[in-house]
Amino acid sequence: MNQIDQHTLEVLEWPAIQARVAAQAGSPLGRELAHAMRPLLTLEDAQKVRNEIEEFRALLAREAALPFDQLPDIREPVRRSRPEGAVLAAIDFVRIVTSLETAAAIRHTIVRSRERCPRLHAIVSRLDDHTDLIGEIHATIEADGEVKDTASQRLNQLRIRLHELRKLIHARLQSLLMTPTLQPYIAESLVTLRNERYVIPVKPNYRTVLKGVVQDRSVSGVTIFLEPQEVVELNNQLRLLQRSEEEEIRRVLAALTASLRATADAVLSTMLLTAELDVRCAAARFADTLHCAPVALKEAGPLLLREASHPLLLERIDAAGIHRTIPIDLRLGDGFDALLITGPNTGGKTVALKTAGLLSLMAQAGLHLPASPDSEVPFFSGVLADIGDEQSIEQSLSTFSSHIGQIRRILDAAQPGTLVLLDELGAGTDPVEGACLGIAILDALLERGALVVATTHLDAIKAYAYSHPRIENGCVEFDLDTLRPLYKLLIGLSGRSHGLAIAARVGLPPSVIQQAERLLGEGRDPLRLLLDRLEGEQARLAIEREVLTREVAETARARAEAEARRDAARVEAEQLYRLACQQTEGAVADARAEVERLLREFRLAQSRGRSAPQVRRRLIDVERQTKARLSDVTGSDRAADSVDAASIRDGQEVVVKGLGQRGTVIGKPSPAGIVEIRLPIGKMRVPLEAVIIQGDSPHGETSRPIRLARTTDDVKGELNLIGCDAAEAARRLDQYVGDAFIVGLPTVRIIHGKGSGILRKTVTELLVDHPLVESFHVADYREGGIGATIVALYPHGVSMGGAA
Repeated sequence: MNQIDQHTLEVLEWPAIQARVAAQAGSPLGRELAHAMRPLLTLEDAQKVRNEIEEFRALLAREAALPFDQLPDIREPVRRSRPEGAVLAAIDFVRIVTSLETAAAIRHTIVRSRERCPRLHAIVSRLDDHTDLIGEIHATIEADGEVKDTASQRLNQLRIRLHELRKLIHARLQSLLMTPTLQPYIAESLVTLRNERYVIPVKPNYRTVLKGVVQDRSVSGVTIFLEPQEVVELNNQLRLLQRSEEEEIRRVLAALTASLRATADAVLSTMLLTAELDVRCAAARFADTLHCAPVALKEAGPLLLREASHPLLLERIDAAGIHRTIPIDLRLGDGFDALLITGPNTGGKTVALKTAGLLSLMAQAGLHLPASPDSEVPFFSGVLADIGDEQSIEQSLSTFSSHIGQIRRILDAAQPGTLVLLDELGAGTDPVEGACLGIAILDALLERGALVVATTHLDAIKAYAYSHPRIENGCVEFDLDTLRPLYKLLIGLSGRSHGLAIAARVGLPPSVIQQAERLLGEGRDPLRLLLDRLEGEQARLAIEREVLTREVAETARARAEAEARRDAARVEAEQLYRLACQQTEGAVADARAEVERLLREFRLAQSRGRSAPQVRRRLIDVERQTKARLSDVTGSDRAADSVDAASIRDGQEVVVKGLGQRGTVIGKPSPAGIVEIRLPIGKMRVPLEAVIIQGDSPHGETSRPIRLARTTDDVKGELNLIGCDAAEAARRLDQYVGDAFIVGLPTVRIIHGKGSGILRKTVTELLVDHPLVESFHVADYREGGIGATIVALYPHGVSMGGAA
């Protein structure tokens, strides 16, 4: 159960928060509800209100139309409509329809923004639109509160007859006023009303020429308001029609009141719910005014207020138009359960105390707080406070007795999860007794599981806090040079009262100050000396901690910058690698296209019985150009990547550029700079510039393989693929056909075995479109039958320069 009594609300100035929120409300009922606003009973309710206020702030930021100021309080007319036979006035229905239409307008605004404010949308979805009642009122009542002529057929007929009769009476009276013989007796040429009857003003000597009924006379007696005999009967008829009109209006309003009575509960619910939304919107405007934040509200945990300000002090602006309130950082329940704030008077101790209490109340009411968004507030089971001068003359209680009475109340109510705020703990009595009593009160509250924030001037209580594991000292900072408070809360240090310094600043005679200082020095308390040393050590440690914190932050920043540079370098390397792959693939594709074109020319030359030296030379050019392009891809500075013959030795592990293959050097490089390398796919002779010593290879090199030279001069006339899978067989066969073509083998035998026929199919699919294959067929039974394929290659193999 949430224990927050009225005394605590008053000393923490909760009524001032209610008034600030109420001032932002638009409707009378909204202001009334804001003045009655209190901390909520459950965490879920407080979180719900906090979230609703946050959504209203989003709506206000978009300048949404929220006409709460057009929401009248209709509780009284709705109450009067409940008894059977009750009849409301027409003006009551004007207020009722205005309230219902305002609620509908607010609902429509929220519905249009339902994606941004789902919680508010869920609330207004419960509102009845009251379409029938609104329509019935509009059909009956004018905006100015008059019943319409069309409210009923009888009323319409009566008003037509009344209109005609008034015209007739006016015509008769105007005729009399225009009669020349009556002019000397007419006081003023006009038709007016007296006693709800039409009359004309005449002079007192009228009796000789006019007969009628005197309805009134002027104060001076000079003017007589006469109802001429010619219109007496017409006025009688008019009065009868007016009474009939009044009866019909009453009947119409009675029927409309009956319609309201049938939906009175729903109408009242709509108005009350809309007024509650007005309070949420007012709280949102209040939060915007103070730049508040929707802080985390938790079931339990420490109280963490960061950059927190007292909301009432935020409204105080100096002559320059600047807020001078300094925010504080306050924590409680995070390593310690009681915070003892010390320091001089007017230094901000009580403000810090009230800030912790008032912001806790605001959070439990769902309000946003003037604090950093990363602040955290637990949902306290109760907030109990003893702050200020509680002296009661009426009850014959001293200040001390009154404080003790409040503390007794607090001790009775304190329990786990309670926040207790005590101002000037131990004050009002002998300092020694007061300190002992203050320590005992702190221990009792901690035993009950409460969290405590207290202020004091007593050194004994400060010293006790240093020795107690669950109590932490704190102080409000004070500028010793200017003798002015800085209103900054420092946790971990105890503060001094600086009473003599403050007394000197406010003008106490120097002789008095000097005498006090002399007495203080003579009777120096050993406990005060110990506290001074402790505070000095605490201050030194605080400075060292601040330096270390800065160094840690600088180290973290340097590490982050280094990691950012590393990540940027990695991204750049990946981009360069992708670019190299693309360029390599382009070079290979161009080379293949050129080779296929030259092979077509070669076949054409062969078919015409001509030699093809130009084709051979062109193939060599293609090889040279492709090598050059690949060299550009692997590095613009050839000398930087290449190795010399002296650095290559037999058995050394190397990588072949462009192939992405690792292999082992066989023997020594030739004088021409050609080295033989054993690769997983066979032997290959490559120039030195195509070799990278293993360990220098770029990590993860996966260039697309391309063979620009034959792997060996010893190419046999057959290839055995038995034991290979389809992919390996296709790769080896493609390489073997190229090698056989280059060394000039006219025919070769491919052994693939009979088996399931997968290898035979792979061989057939590769050979059918191969540019170097002239023809192929199944071997005869002496050469392996269907387990082998005989391949005829185009004649005149072309050397690719691998042997140089």
